[in-house]
Amino acid sequence: MIFIDKLASCNYSNPRFKMGRPPKPDHLRRSEVLQVRLTPSELAGLKGASRRLGEPMGDILRAGAALYISNRGEKGGSPKRRKR
Repeated sequence: MIFIDKLASCNYSNPRFKMGRPPKPDHLRRSEVLQVRLTPSELAGLKGASRRLGEPMGDILRAGAALYISNRGEKGGSPKRRKR
């Protein structure tokens, strides 16, 4: 006689059964990509900080960009370069 545990057997082909976390709302989805060029030493410093802080490099860069922008303010930027 074979006993089947009802909790252990799942029908994954059932459309009502969804695995994983629920989808994020549109305003929280990170769908845009920004490529940044770094020197080897800049990348090494960022990787080291990521390990020390236990945070992904992307989170560190996003937080740093937000801090930079808030510190500069709307009128605190450097003057625009003149075209020659």
